[in-house]
Formats: sequence, structure tokens, C-alpha cells
Amino acid sequence: MRKKLFTLRNAVLAAALAATSAAAQADIAIDVNLSFDNVASGSTANSALGQWGSVARFVNPDREDDVDANGYTGTFHWIDATATYGDVRVISSPFAVSGNNVLFNDHQPILLTFAAPVNIAAFSIQQDTSGYGNLQLNGSYLSFLDATGHEIAGSQLYFTQGGNPGLLLKTTGTFNNVSSIFLPAGVNYDNLRLQTVAAVPEPESWAMLSGGLLLLGALARRRRSHGA
Repeated sequence: MRKKLFTLRNAVLAAALAATSAAAQADIAIDVNLSFDNVASGSTANSALGQWGSVARFVNPDREDDVDANGYTGTFHWIDATATYGDVRVISSPFAVSGNNVLFNDHQPILLTFAAPVNIAAFSIQQDTSGYGNLQLNGSYLSFLDATGHEIAGSQLYFTQGGNPGLLLKTTGTFNNVSSIFLPAGVNYDNLRLQTVAAVPEPESWAMLSGGLLLLGALARRRRSHGA
């Protein structure tokens, strides 16, 4: 009987802690303004995040096809392939928009991912001043991804990279439940600005937390009464 009570108490405690963690994450409002000049050239891009490194990170992505039960595909999603391709870095560049450093991934895509989905109120980033990149009109796009790595409908921001040195890419409106921001290949980036708004925890999260705390209280009272 004591073993069953111990197992139940652990399960309730785990549920309560999970709910508390979710509520705490929901209360976080991120406010980041990065020129990438706060770290030395050659550093990992994640080191430039400073205090926000626990809730966001830069990853080296790869595109993976979606395959249905019949083996067919027509869509895709993005995955973290940092273990395969290495870290995204910050390097010194004569094409930095401000300061000396740029966000660099050998002209491959970059993902800015979040520890938990966020609601984005504002996001902007600049191309470097090189003028390199895709010359095709609407040939490149920035987009927001959901937790499965799929692009959120209506979140794509199309632009022409080449011939637009220092171009500022800026989103308008609020995008909810964003797990990653996709930065297209072809150029290096500078001057990242991100603001998120604190999400209101779902009612079921509060219910789980409240229920877990109540059960923990009941178990504690029962233990005291048995000890008496």
C-alpha cells in the first residue's frame, strides 16, 4: 500500500511540475535585439542570445519530405540537423549592416527555434550589404513554423535577396503558436529584432496544476495524520 501511495504521489508531483513549467513558459515575453557584435567572431550564434539562451536557439536545419501511409509525398517540414551540419555561427564580415559581425551559416538556411511555442508580436532582420543571394522575384521567403516543422499558413514573407543590400525583412501582425522562424539560404543576416507576447495558459493547464496541488495537499495531510 505504501508503494502504491508513493507511486501515486510521484505521478501527481510530476503532473503538477509539468503544469507549473507550462504556465511559467506561457508567462515569458521575449524581447531580443541582436546585432551579433556582443560575441567574438567564430562564436556560436547561440552564445549571442545571452539571457534568452534558455528559451531560444539557432539551429542548422534540413528539409524532410512528408510521406503518407502509401509512400507518397508532396509536402515537407524542417528538422534540426545541427548534429549533422554543425552550429550556426557569428563571423566578422565587411558586409555587416552595423558593427562588424553577421549571423552566418555558410549561406544555408537558419532556424531560430523556441523551447515552447510563442506568440510573435514583431520580428525583423536585415540581409547583409553584399547584394548576393537569389535574384528571382519572390525567390526567397521568411516564414514561421509550427511544432511539427511545417510552415504556418499565411506566415510567409516573400522577397528578392540579390540587388537589395541591407534589405530589412519585417513581419506585420501577430502570429500565434510559433515554434521556429525560418531564415532562407543565400545571404548572411544582421540586426535581429524579436518581440513575443505572453500567452494566456489554457484552462486545462490551470486545471491540471490546481488538481495536482490539491492532491499533493491531500497526500501530505494523510501522511501527517498517519504519522500522528
